[in-house]
Amino acid sequence: MQNTQTAQSEVLFQKLGQTWYVFSEINNELVYSALPEGMDPRSTKLELFHVIEDHMKKVSKQMKDIKIQAA
Repeated sequence: MQNTQTAQSEVLFQKLGQTWYVFSEINNELVYSALPEGMDPRSTKLELFHVIEDHMKKVSKQMKDIKIQAA
């Protein structure tokens, strides 16, 4: 039998003005990003949440790389 691990992360969506933002905690750091214009998490199909999760991981890596370069 093969063990499978699934990484799960929770996200928070918040609308500020006309823009929706997604917030998540990745590697013990708060990461946030604006959703593309016109995207509403209340009416988005669940398949797109995987895209959002991948995007948040990329944002987290970019933030980490910037911190390393600034040090």
